[in-house]
Amino acid sequence: MTPKVLRTAAAMAIALFIGASPTLAADKLGASLPLAQGPFFTAQIYGMTDEAKKLGYDLVVLDAGGYGKVDKQVSDVENLMAQKVKAILLNPADPTSFAGVLAEAKADHVPVVGAGMPFAGTDGSVSPSHCEIGKALAEGAKALLPNGGQLAALVGPAAGFWATERWRCFKEQIAGTKIQIVAEQASEPDAAVGLSIATDILQRFPAVQVLYGADDTVGVGAAKAVQANGSCGKVKVLTAVLGDTTEELMKAGCMDYVVALQVVEVGRKSVDMADKLIKAQKLDTKDLVIPVVAVTPKNLGSVDLSTIRPPSH
Repeated sequence: MTPKVLRTAAAMAIALFIGASPTLAADKLGASLPLAQGPFFTAQIYGMTDEAKKLGYDLVVLDAGGYGKVDKQVSDVENLMAQKVKAILLNPADPTSFAGVLAEAKADHVPVVGAGMPFAGTDGSVSPSHCEIGKALAEGAKALLPNGGQLAALVGPAAGFWATERWRCFKEQIAGTKIQIVAEQASEPDAAVGLSIATDILQRFPAVQVLYGADDTVGVGAAKAVQANGSCGKVKVLTAVLGDTTEELMKAGCMDYVVALQVVEVGRKSVDMADKLIKAQKLDTKDLVIPVVAVTPKNLGSVDLSTIRPPSH
């Protein structure tokens, strides 16, 4: 075989090898959440997944199964690190429980983004400030009870930092007003549980004028209790997160004030921040706060839902 033929054969072999080589797998991002159900987390996962796809990442989402399963969530973060993800998006049930695993991530040069709240040990965060949500809910209570009155609260999970922070800032913001808190009850964020608690509250406190729901799982339960009681319009319902059912209840006159979180945007910006950290790019801000939107029956029709929840189709 002549040198020219040898060179041609070699070139053909290289070309065949390149053509036959498998496509390189996309880099992975990991997301650890206390729950993967409910309007908030569904919207957050949608925003994360859609943005990750646009940026060329595969997203691995791990669901701890509840706010009381902090140890499981810590194990989930360790699992993601074992999978060699490029960055971790962490929405913690209890941020104080992750110091050890966050130190491991830092030692392994794996950036961690607080996807839902800022907390110590992360490289950055994207969140709707839970204290600001509590204050915004307080403004809603003042609007619904301008002359004061009785309020009862479904405050969300006792183990959920977000819920306790919202409630703390809510109470601080209404201090000095004539709004009287006559009952408060913690529970997991579940609409059926919210319905049961709110039904009991309405029976025990018939003079209650406003029901506070920490998010729209218990908020939906509260509104359905009011609806079943025939008290829509008489007993006002105040909550956070604008899901499909919340919107339907507002249109029916049984939901009166919603602090809408731009959760899809939180998911997208969390991925954007992780991408910048992976590429060692400078962040515009370490702790990005996504503003909330106050929604009432008057402005419901004009609210941009694209940043709030996934498309309905």
